[in-house]
Amino acid sequence: MIAPSIADMFISLAAFCGLVILIRSIRTLNTQSPLTRRVLFGLRVLAALMICRVLTWWTGLFLFNTATYIAAGLVPLAAILLAEGLMRRHAPPLTKVIAAGGAASFTVLAFLPAAFAEPWRFVLLFVYQLVTFALAGHMAVTRDLKSLSKAENQAVDRIALSLLLILPLLVTDFRSTYVDLPVRLGGVAVLFLCWLLISLGQRAVSHRDTIISFVILLSAALLAALAIGLENSFDATALVRTASVIISAALLGVIWKDSVGLRTEQHRQSLIRHLAEDRIDDTVGFLKELQNHPLVEGALLLDETELADLDLAGLKQLFSARPLLRATETSDLSETNAEQLTWLLEKYEATHVMLVSRRPFRLIALNMPSVSATPGAETELKVVQRMALLISERTHDRDP
Repeated sequence: MIAPSIADMFISLAAFCGLVILIRSIRTLNTQSPLTRRVLFGLRVLAALMICRVLTWWTGLFLFNTATYIAAGLVPLAAILLAEGLMRRHAPPLTKVIAAGGAASFTVLAFLPAAFAEPWRFVLLFVYQLVTFALAGHMAVTRDLKSLSKAENQAVDRIALSLLLILPLLVTDFRSTYVDLPVRLGGVAVLFLCWLLISLGQRAVSHRDTIISFVILLSAALLAALAIGLENSFDATALVRTASVIISAALLGVIWKDSVGLRTEQHRQSLIRHLAEDRIDDTVGFLKELQNHPLVEGALLLDETELADLDLAGLKQLFSARPLLRATETSDLSETNAEQLTWLLEKYEATHVMLVSRRPFRLIALNMPSVSATPGAETELKVVQRMALLISERTHDRDP
């Protein structure tokens, strides 16, 4: 086996970290879905391959080398299983035989000593992976578009797009004394796959946007590598390795950023889920359940007892005209109303106060500074306020 460079190790470690980030993001969704389980299986196999390969390079232990071959043999099987799940149809029998037979064969071949098994085991693995990926790509190209939804077709297209990059970069991972490429780029392909998969959660991002983003990122990384190379008089090999490391680091950063965006989106949607799933037959119950949601955790329900020190008539008139008030809006109010609102905000350390019931008069005070910079969450808060008010009026009208 050709000795790895520092660039090889960095790229593989970056790919492992990218896979871990993606797995954590997917696990927050419905892990009971058969398709989700297939996706997670494939990602875990890839993660095992990346980390076992690095551990083999670091330690030289036979155990990690064996695990690397087993994981590499499972990757094509995971690709076929994922293709079946995405397209909701079985793979052709021959494709199943090749994928399953190859995975089983390399589970056995992995235990052979390198002195006996190389280089023919290495060549067989390359041929097996290349053929199986090509079969998975053929399944994607020949699928029945009308049998899948728009979202399903989008997912298949993005994974097929990643295969176009993975297949040529896969060749660089199979190195020998006859073909000594500067760096192994399989990890870069894995990072690109992670980016494409995590971008599926961003419905507004089109294929064109994704490709343009990748071209911009790639161009910036290459220019940075060129600048570093010219500054330090790198040769071609060092320049390629530098560019590969920069691209891997940039992709890992983008994957992390997108994963944070997905978590933020899930928290932002919690108010919508509250409206859709929680009780709407009782105002107090609805509001108490609202207090458990991350965006408004700790919101305080204030009735007339807590507001006794204020001018209730003035408050009722103010909130009747403006049911949701923010800390930034005190300057728009009359002096008396501004004083009362400021007192409320300071006493309860709140950023927002909203009317949730007229009879009896109830307000909610909450501290949600992030809403000021998030128009979507601000709109959701208005929806919650109106929903709470409608529930209270409905309950009041129903009572004798």
